[in-house]
Amino acid sequence: MADQKYIIRQQDKNTAVNFIDDQIASKSNWLTVDDTQRLSAEREYRDAKHDSITLNKWCQKWLNETQWVQLINVICIERNRIESQKHRSPLKVISITHTAWQILSELAKHDDMTISEVIINRLGSSRLDPYNGTELSNYSNNSNQS
Repeated sequence: MADQKYIIRQQDKNTAVNFIDDQIASKSNWLTVDDTQRLSAEREYRDAKHDSITLNKWCQKWLNETQWVQLINVICIERNRIESQKHRSPLKVISITHTAWQILSELAKHDDMTISEVIINRLGSSRLDPYNGTELSNYSNNSNQS
């Protein structure tokens, strides 16, 4: 239908398939063809969506210019999201006692930051400097009084 100006790469295939699946499922007229052609397009799509080469051929055959633009935009958004995640520190899950969580939560509220930021800002420098427990012991004494 449209001149293909974009090639869906293997790493973009899942994003493209998810987008096309959503469009076909939610908008019966997304493939702007008659019912017979639509059924044929959907049948071909089921076979084509398993690898990027056949998916590209299917898209070239069945998508119009507007649909290509929509697909490219979705792929670009997903690429940007993946790229921005590469620069973030990976998250870790830890188990702490309820009391420890309360202390960290109160500190986070007081300092207007996240619990992770509290740990980094208040304890992160202890990796470089000898531990000075006065602030923590003062906080513990104040907590016990409440």
